[in-house]
Amino acid sequence: MSEPGSGSGAGGQYEVPGGSGHTAAGSHPRDPFEPPERSGLVRGVVIITLAVIVGILLLPSATRAPLAVVVARSPAAARQGPGSTTTSVPARSTTTTITALAPAKIHVLVANATSVNGVAGSVTTFLGGKGFATLTAVNALDKQTATQIYFTTTGSSAAASEVASALSLAPAVVQAASAKPPVSSAAGASVIVIAGSDLATRFAPSSTTTTVKSH
Repeated sequence: MSEPGSGSGAGGQYEVPGGSGHTAAGSHPRDPFEPPERSGLVRGVVIITLAVIVGILLLPSATRAPLAVVVARSPAAARQGPGSTTTSVPARSTTTTITALAPAKIHVLVANATSVNGVAGSVTTFLGGKGFATLTAVNALDKQTATQIYFTTTGSSAAASEVASALSLAPAVVQAASAKPPVSSAAGASVIVIAGSDLATRFAPSSTTTTVKSH
């Protein structure tokens, strides 16, 4: 026979002091000093902490001024205003004009370097008809097959080229300034023509004599 408030043996029920209920058989009674469940509190703290961190990261980008984009322009484009047009100016071409020398200013001495009499005189007459200032024809110091043209210190290569052109000769017949013409004297001459055999066929006089040698 059991007494009130006491257990009824192994596996019986026990009365919890100060409690109003009974625990099931085999279960442990709850400790009144155990701290309450904290999982919900920890979860809330973590969510709040993450929200604060995300807010801190997004705040600078939301308040930062937009980046300025700089477009490099050429100096010419920078000076032009809106709606302006660019006009390209073609490069100017320069033309050098070579003025031919007046034949009257070119003093020509013709020397006969052939065995044909009168060649130098005929060439002198021909050049005089072209407007050149001619001197009295002379004989060259030696014989030559090809005609050569020289110029003195009072002349120039351009003047010698003028005479060569008048005689229908190639520019190559004009000799260098340092070359010495085969004549005894070049006084008064700016250009000297040493008439060779190539001119003899063109300027040989129609009648010649063997007793008197002419230029």
